[in-house]
Amino acid sequence: MMTTSMACPKSANTHSQKATLSETISGINRRSFIRSLAAGSAILAAAKTSKGTTAPAFQVGVGYSSNPYTAASTALSACAQFPTSLAGQTVVIKPNLVVPKPSSSGATTDPNVVKAIVDMCIAAGATKIFIVEAPLPGNGPYWGPCGYAAIFTAKAYPQVTLTNLVTGTYVLTPVPGGGSAYQQMYVPSIVLEPNTFFISAGKLKTHVDAVATLSMKNLVGLASEPAYATVPADTDLPRHDLHLRSINQSIIDLNMIRPIDFAVIDGVWGMEGDGPTAGTPVATNVVLAGLNAVAVDRVGLNVMEFVQNSAEATYVTYLDYASEADLGPPSFNDVALLGDTYTPFPFVPATVPPILWAPTCTPNTISISAGGSTTIKYAIPTECFTHAAIIQDNDVTPGVTVIQTLHTFKAVKSPGESLTWNGLNSSGSPVAPGVYYAQIQAIPSPSNTANDNYAVGRITVTA
Repeated sequence: MMTTSMACPKSANTHSQKATLSETISGINRRSFIRSLAAGSAILAAAKTSKGTTAPAFQVGVGYSSNPYTAASTALSACAQFPTSLAGQTVVIKPNLVVPKPSSSGATTDPNVVKAIVDMCIAAGATKIFIVEAPLPGNGPYWGPCGYAAIFTAKAYPQVTLTNLVTGTYVLTPVPGGGSAYQQMYVPSIVLEPNTFFISAGKLKTHVDAVATLSMKNLVGLASEPAYATVPADTDLPRHDLHLRSINQSIIDLNMIRPIDFAVIDGVWGMEGDGPTAGTPVATNVVLAGLNAVAVDRVGLNVMEFVQNSAEATYVTYLDYASEADLGPPSFNDVALLGDTYTPFPFVPATVPPILWAPTCTPNTISISAGGSTTIKYAIPTECFTHAAIIQDNDVTPGVTVIQTLHTFKAVKSPGESLTWNGLNSSGSPVAPGVYYAQIQAIPSPSNTANDNYAVGRITVTA
């Protein structure tokens, strides 16, 4: 499998909006950091607009109905962005089927939402459509429990193939611009084939690590479980390595490798509380659709009434990274809504770890023979307890090795701290040349080490 080519709605409050963050936090220019992810990426360059010019409005279609097919069809048509011709193209649709439960659980994408997408694809001339997902380790495909097998039969939909990614081929693929958490990642070859139109059909729900899982977070399901699992495999976090580096940075890397061509969020039934699997179902009766995944996700947060302010627990870090990299709008206010109106529903957030920004390492290359050292700075919006270490974690054979602990858990006040590493291991010996990471772990208190967040900064060591 793995090679290096690897075989109901409440009354609303006013619309919430994202507060503008300070350009620089504790001397760390986050814009410079995140823009480095996009350097040299032709894919992203096409999405950028010049400063001072008038950019076209980001459009998101809204369908509001308790009928999933109706809501989805309305959203897809209303956005006026779904392609009119898919003739000759392969369509890959990635729903969120993380557990074998129906969509009314709030955990999985409704098959009738995907049916509406498929029907639009067929109307646009698509003759080859793959619906793809990777079930949890040790489990078979969830097509039956999630309602897909009953709808997408060979007789009713000869164009559609239900595809289990776990049994397919994963390819070690470079992250455009050099990446953040990873420089290269194992992703399914099916989404990398030329002339492929990729649709993320995410779910409107909370997440205990990433705050919300919408269309961009949905791409975590593309990462190879065999490559990124812990040993023994962790069934709660089947791709644990992504968390140990940084789930927020990893989400951006995956979206850089395979940008979403069209984004849909199923919120007919959403989930609040401790999602993505153990929360409470919420009938919000909304489906969102559009070309820009960041825009669609920001509307999703507005539906949930999640205030986007870095001092709030409902702040979605990966969306800020995405906007800083010019992948989409920085605010819900930058999005034009088309189609139906909706009533925002104040979702109960998940119990999430402290917000932690990716550290910067200056310089990011040091020489052992020259006695070089690097200054590591990271930012936190609120006081928490952090652990700092230098680790190695190879992209080809992922697995964390601690090289040196810079400090164990201690209370750190906002805006953060500055640390120094001189290229030595825990025994005081120089490390071998290679790639290392400054890994920061943040927890709310010493008694709550399970509710944690990670972020990394890359350091290259030369002889």
